[in-house]
Amino acid sequence: MKKYAIAIFAALWLCVLSLSACGDDPILAKPEDTALEFWITEKVSREDFQEHYCLEGVFGGLIYLGKDYPPPETDEDHSLIFPEHYVQYTVTAYPDYSSNKGIFDTVTKIQITDPDVSVYGITCNSSLEEFDKVFTNLGCSIQDKGILHIAKSGKTHISFAKYEEREIITIWVEVTNKQGIDF
Repeated sequence: MKKYAIAIFAALWLCVLSLSACGDDPILAKPEDTALEFWITEKVSREDFQEHYCLEGVFGGLIYLGKDYPPPETDEDHSLIFPEHYVQYTVTAYPDYSSNKGIFDTVTKIQITDPDVSVYGITCNSSLEEFDKVFTNLGCSIQDKGILHIAKSGKTHISFAKYEEREIITIWVEVTNKQGIDF
């Protein structure tokens, strides 16, 4: 009788574990072959970005350029002019803007215009068809919006845009705003 009780308890415990995993929206793992310094939902500190340029005047987070990229210049209207190629990291509170007492400690968005940086083998020089193939093989759903394609897996979104003036890869995770913070 004791063996049956243990078996039933073990079976119930496995059911609970498997059901709790169903509600989880995983984040795609950081690719092994990327030159990115940080990955989406990675916990960071200001010390991690000591050698990075921080953009001023951003509400709800901090935006840093990758370590080896020059800071943007300003034109006569005080608008920022970014270098042709760069990587940009947005750091906010996560999973909600009110999380962690509003401390910006998680990478929630990465923007790439540098063709030397790859994500799962995709670079800014790749085609939209290559993007779709790679991310479909990773189990992502694909949204085709013409010159913009978006791959989604769990909470991870990766977009690839081929504009006339440049190509941009953007990786982000949804951040909620349950407290309705007005930025």
